[in-house]
Parts: sequence; C-alpha cells; structure tokens
Amino acid sequence: MKRLNFYLKYAARSIRRGGQRSFFAILCVAVGVAALVALQSLAVSIKDTLTGDIQARAGGDVVARYSPDSTTSDGLSTSNRQFLDGLKGDGTIQDWTTLSSNSFQIKGYFSFPPTVYSIDPAKFPLYGKVTLLQPSGGDFQKMLAEPNTIVLSKYLWEKNDYKIGQEIEVTGFSTDSGNAAKSAKLKIVGEVQTDVPGLAIDPGLIFGFGITSQQTAAAFLSPSDSSSSTQEPSVYLKTAPGTDNDRLAERLQDFTNSAYTGANFDSYQGFNNVTTALKLQQTLADNLTYVDDLLSYVGLLAILIGGIGVVNTMLVVIGRRTTEIATVKALGLKTRQTLTIFTLEALMLGVMGSILGVVLGVALGFGVKGVAEGLFFRPLNWGIYPQPILIGLLVGTVTAGVFGFLPAYAAGKVRPAVVLRQQSSALPRIGGPASIVLLILMTIALGLIAGVLLHGLMIGLIVSFITLLVCLLMTAIMYLVVFLVGKLPAPFGPGFKMALRSFSRHRGRTATTLLVMTIGLFFISFIVIISDSIKTSFRETFDLNLGFNVIALNLVGGQTPQIQSNLEKNVPGVKQVFASTSGRAYLNSIDGKSLNDNPTFGYSPRINLSGRSLAKGVSVSPNGPVRLVSGRDFTPADVNKPVLLVYEDEAAKYGLKVGDKVNLSFSGSSLTQGQIGPGTRQVTSGSSQTEDFEVIGIVTPTSSTVQFERGWVAPYNVVSAAGSGFSILYMLVDRSQIKTTLTQVQGQLLGGFVFDLGDLIDTFSRILDQILAFPLLLSLLSLFSGAILIANNVALAMLERRTEIGVLKAIGAKRRRVLSMLVWESTLVGLLGGIIGVGTGILLSLLIPVFISATSRGGSRASFFNITWSPLTAVLLLALGAGLAIVATLISAWGAVQEKPLVVLRYE
Repeated sequence: MKRLNFYLKYAARSIRRGGQRSFFAILCVAVGVAALVALQSLAVSIKDTLTGDIQARAGGDVVARYSPDSTTSDGLSTSNRQFLDGLKGDGTIQDWTTLSSNSFQIKGYFSFPPTVYSIDPAKFPLYGKVTLLQPSGGDFQKMLAEPNTIVLSKYLWEKNDYKIGQEIEVTGFSTDSGNAAKSAKLKIVGEVQTDVPGLAIDPGLIFGFGITSQQTAAAFLSPSDSSSSTQEPSVYLKTAPGTDNDRLAERLQDFTNSAYTGANFDSYQGFNNVTTALKLQQTLADNLTYVDDLLSYVGLLAILIGGIGVVNTMLVVIGRRTTEIATVKALGLKTRQTLTIFTLEALMLGVMGSILGVVLGVALGFGVKGVAEGLFFRPLNWGIYPQPILIGLLVGTVTAGVFGFLPAYAAGKVRPAVVLRQQSSALPRIGGPASIVLLILMTIALGLIAGVLLHGLMIGLIVSFITLLVCLLMTAIMYLVVFLVGKLPAPFGPGFKMALRSFSRHRGRTATTLLVMTIGLFFISFIVIISDSIKTSFRETFDLNLGFNVIALNLVGGQTPQIQSNLEKNVPGVKQVFASTSGRAYLNSIDGKSLNDNPTFGYSPRINLSGRSLAKGVSVSPNGPVRLVSGRDFTPADVNKPVLLVYEDEAAKYGLKVGDKVNLSFSGSSLTQGQIGPGTRQVTSGSSQTEDFEVIGIVTPTSSTVQFERGWVAPYNVVSAAGSGFSILYMLVDRSQIKTTLTQVQGQLLGGFVFDLGDLIDTFSRILDQILAFPLLLSLLSLFSGAILIANNVALAMLERRTEIGVLKAIGAKRRRVLSMLVWESTLVGLLGGIIGVGTGILLSLLIPVFISATSRGGSRASFFNITWSPLTAVLLLALGAGLAIVATLISAWGAVQEKPLVVLRYE
C-alpha cells in the first residue's frame, strides 16, 4: 500500500510539474472523450426516440394498412369495420382508430404539396400525444372536434407565418373530369411538432402537414379518388390486457385471406402489412445498430487522436527527465516500478481528461442533437444518459493508459550508468521487435475496446487492425511530405528557415498532426463542394436552362388544351406555357420488321412515350434546350399527326433514322403471351390500339439534370388521344407577379397543384443542408482536434527547445522573432493540411462525374451532375486551417516566449 501511495504521489507531482504540457495532454483526451460521449448520447437519444415508447411510435399495439373504400369517410370497408368492432365487443381490443394521408393544396401556397392527415379526434392517438406548440396547453382532441378546423406542422406554420384563428382555403386533387376537386375554408387552431404518433417516414414530415378530422377532410377530399393518397391508410389497435398481440395480428391476416377470392379482386379491401409494436421495435432497433456502430467508430477515432496527444507528451516529458529517472533507479527503483509509475501517470492523465471530456461531451451532445433532428425531421428525446458517460470515462482512461505504455516502457529502459556518466537526456531506443510487439498488443487492447462498443470482439479487432494499417500508410505519406517540405529552400529570411528546420525535426509527431488536419479539411471541403455543386446544378437547371419557372400538375388531362389556352390569353404574367403528358407504349415493328423475331428483344419492348404541346407555335422541351442531331422539330402542322422525335440514345439502341416508320401499341392494347418462345408477345385484335408513326427528328439533351420527357416524343394531342392520364403544364411567369399569377393558375385547374420552382429549389437546399450538416459537424470536430494537437506540439517544442530559445534571446532575438518562428512552423502544418485535404477533396469531387459517366449507359448521366467549386471557398478553408494553427500556437507559446533568457540558461 505504501508503494502504491508513493507511485500515485510521484505520478501526480509529475503531472502538476508538467503545467501547460499536462493541460494540453488532458485536453487532447478530453476532446476525444467529449466526441465519444456526445455521439454515444446521440445514438441513445435516437434509439430512445424511435423505439422508447414504441406503442406511441407505432400508434397502437397492432398496426395494419388497408385498401381504402370510397364509400366511407375513413376509407374502412363495412366488413373490415364489423370485424374490428367484433374484436372490441369480445374484449380482445379496447379500441381502434384510423389515419389517412393525402396531398392537398393551400391557396396562395406554391411549394411542394403538403400532406393532410385525417383522423377521428375522439380516439386518435390511442397512445402518446400530439405535441402542441401553439396554443400552449391546448386540447388537441377538443380543437379538432370543431368542424372546419386544422392544425399545421411547425414547418408550414413558420414558412407562411400563420396565426391562430387565420382562415385558409384548401383544395384536394381529382382525376375525375366529371367530379372537379373540392375546396373548403378551414380555421387554423394550432401548431404541432412532427412527432405525431403512428407516423414514421412520410413526405409530410419533410414538406409540412396538417391534421384535421375525417368529417372536415371530406369537405375537400374526394373519397372516390385515391390519386392524392401519399400512402395507404393505417388502422391502429389498442389491445386489452392479456391479449396475445402476435396471435391478433395473425387473426387480421387470416380474416384478410378468407375474405379474398379471385372474383372480388377489383373491389377487395383487406388488411396488409400487419405488424405488432414489438416487431416494429425490433426492426427499428436492428436498423439503428448500424447508426450506433458508425457513431461509436467515429467517437473511437476521436479518442485515438487524444491518445496521440498523450503519447507525444509523455515521450517528450520522459526524454527531458532521463536524468531524474536514472537517479531514482540508481537509488533502488526497479524497472517494473518505473514502468508502473509512468503508466499510472498516463492513466491519471486519462482520468482527468475523461472527466473533463464527459462535461464537454454532455454540452456538445446537446448541439449535435439539434443537428441530428434536421436529419431525422423530428425532435429527439434528450437527457443525461449514464451509459455514454461511463463508456467515456472507461474508454478515455484505458486508451490513455494503452498509449502511455509505450513511453513508460521507454522510461523503464533508461540505464542509470549511461545517463549519469554522459549526462544524456535522450530516450533509449526501444528496438524494432519490441516496438512491433508493443504496437500489436496496443492494437489488440484498442480492438477489444472497439469490440465492446461495436457489439462484437472479433469485429472490433478486425476494425482496429484495419484502422492501424490505414493510419500507418497515411502517416507514412505525411512523413514523406514533411521530409520533402523540410528540404525546400527558405525564401522568407532566417526566421522561416529556422521554422522549416524545426518543422522537419520531429517528423513523426508533425506527420500525425498533419494527418489529423488533412482529414478534417478533406471532409469539410468535400462536403461543401458536393453540397454547393448539387444546389448550383439544381438552381441553374431550373433557373436558366429549362425556360420555365412554374410547374402545374393537372390530374384531369383531357382539359389541358383549354387550360393552356386560357392561361395564355387571360392570366397576366404568364409569358409562356406548354404542356406535356406521358403514356405507356410498346414498339412492335420498325419499317415493317417485327421486333418479336429480333433475338435482342424477343418481344415488343416497352418504351417511354411523351407528349409535347407547342408554346405559341414553337416546340419547347421540358428538359430544357435540346440539340437537333438530324431531321426537323415539331411545327404547328404536326399537332395531330403521328410523328416522332426520338432521343439519340434510343435511336442508337434500335437503329432508327429520320424517315423510319414505327408501329406502336398503346397501354390500352391487349398484349398476350405468345407460344412461339419464352417471353414472346404479339398484339392481338379486339381492344388493341396500334398506330404507325414516322420519325421526323433525332435529338439529344444538352446539360439538363431533369428528364420530364424521355426517349420518344409525339405531339401532345396524339398521346392524349391514346389514353394518357394527367398532364404537366410548364410556365414561364414574370417573377414580379408570381404570387398573383399563380393564385389565378390555381383557380384554372380542375384538379392538381401548382408550385414555384424557386421555392422548390429553396426547399431542396434546406433538406440537403439538414442532411449534410451532421457529417460536416463531425469533420469540424476532427479539425478542432488537430488544432489541439498543434497546441500540444508547440508546448512540447517549447520544452524541448528551451535552451535553444534562451540562446536566441541572449544573442539579441526579440520575443516577436521567436514567436514568429513558432507561428511559421505551425502555419506550415495548417497550410499543408489545407492544401492536401482541400486539394484531395476537390480532386475526388471532380472524379464523381467521371465515375457516373463510366457506370451509366453510354455515359448519358455525365451531364446530369456538374461539379463546381469556388476558389474563394478553397482559400477560406486554407485560411481556416492556418488560422486554427496560429491561434493554437499563440495560446500555447505566448507565455513561454516571455521567459527571460538568464532564467532559462541558469537551469538548462
């Protein structure tokens, strides 16, 4: 016990004497532990949110979907309703309720169509609650029980600056020309969070939603038209105590199977996707395992960086204390006791760093949680979770001890006679074989730690050794970079020359710091470039290339020509409008040669047939500018003629040229399986609809990223007459009048919606930013860790070069000259990390279109994603790396350069 007390006192005194150097070693561990605790807490938070109160998350004990019945307000058929009521009557369930989701349109709102959820407010939700943001403390069920009321999601509320009591006009969609879409005026009675019980992944969580009663929804939704449904309706069952939920799910499935016969296929409305809350919980938990493992691995990498700080600090400190170590060993301290003391010192650094890291990690976790909420499009539960804290304390301490074992082993190798005779302060060499054995043992120890976090010891060991090999390879590359840079000429005077020499003095330490900075700046630059490129390509495509800035989806395609004429003549602000539609068709023959006999196809291949109208007599493609390879474009004389424009890739596929005659069968045709051979089809008589078309032009796209029309294009009237469904109207609208104009456009549509592409771009950018914010935050953590390592390295350099700095100041070097030398040295690390990291990020980004082109058919996708990077962004990222290095240097070196040379030289 006395020996242990001595060991602890000696180690604690050594840490206290280390001062700033010990602080930075502790900070290195703290940063790694903070990242691990924050990410582990986030993983627990995600799991708690999605699987914690699983009955509320699922919406019930048993959940199913069903095909809607148009004769009832909730879409539930009479037989299904009777079955559920029977379950309630015999005590199997306590209650049941439904939820339907449909797209709808708000007058004056021209973004992506929101979703309306129709519920029975007297029952919904069976578990959990709908969180009301406004009014605070309001009664959700009571508010929606009032007729013609609606609550809106936070996104819709904030985007449109709605107020409680405000009235909005809403419209449903309809594909029935004889039953136009209905509209209703609803009163906004509240704002709700996105964590609605029973909702998992749904467009409404991303683009906004409203919740209303089934009776109110019937005022503007057409029960006979399911075209606006975003997914099949759900039914939630709350079971009675003692009910076997798995058996109940089987009963629902048995009821469905018994009700189905071949004769009632068209009218059959049964239950499907039947599951229990526990099965849903298990599925979610299994999927979240990958998220948990990823976050744990990133946290372990952060701990690894902290371990590098510990080993660097202890190697330098032990190197400076070889005389002290030799003296105490000469007085009787054994080698194993020396090893124990310095291992304990590393463990104590780990304990202190871990405690500080836990405090920082809890605070950091709250910020990470806010970023992750944007990724999951819902609020996450949060609390101080014991498990991540205990893991952080344990892993941080053990990692510091593992990394500290190597310098402790070096301390145990100090020979008193050699050191005291020569007064040498150099560490003894450990030796190649011993270093390899120690490295393998350290990797195994770290692998076991990783295995605990990654739920598999073998997986942890494999990941640990792969990480070791990758780190060694990348460190070797950085070592070579440091070596080569150290050989460069020094153009900025003696200060820079000395900095360059010092930069390459401890190449291993500099290489590891450079690697951390490079990785952080690489991921930041790569994420920023990809994000900006996607948003820029998207914006340029819709703003510049296409020639329109508004899209209207008309679900009643037969009325499109009249609507187009009205918009052109009667709606101010509409500069140009044209329509397109699409239909399924089969290619039967080319110039009379049947494709049924072609061994390449074997049957009449299905093709994508688009219909295009003219805009004031001019043929305009919704894909933007297209280049005419051969032949001619559509003219006003072609509006009712069976003529075709074929895109170049399709023409090459089928060997088409201008003037060829092709025979097409439309989707209404009766195609039967032939007996000639496997897969052959032939067009039969009766209901078949075939027509001969002439190819009048071959076209190719330019740089559009969208494909509103593909492959084969015929005049709009021809495709519409063949039985196409909805149509899309493309409009170029004066931006200064867009809101007034689009409001009038809404009134012209019989069914469908209108949205502004400018708003679509903003929405897309918001979603992309939310998705990429989380990896960007992780990259910033890596960069910050690199800055801490630089500060630690500078502090260690000040200790190693204390005599050198004292001599420089004694012969006349000013404090600013010494400081500038250190700043130059650290700036080199920051700049090199930026140049390599940002340069690699740019290069990898530029290779993405090449990869897409190489993996796509004929390279046709290469133009759909263009990489654009800003030199200013690259310069700012370089400045960020250099700036962090300079700040870290000033913080760690400012006090040391103030020391008087007489004091230094007296004791050195």
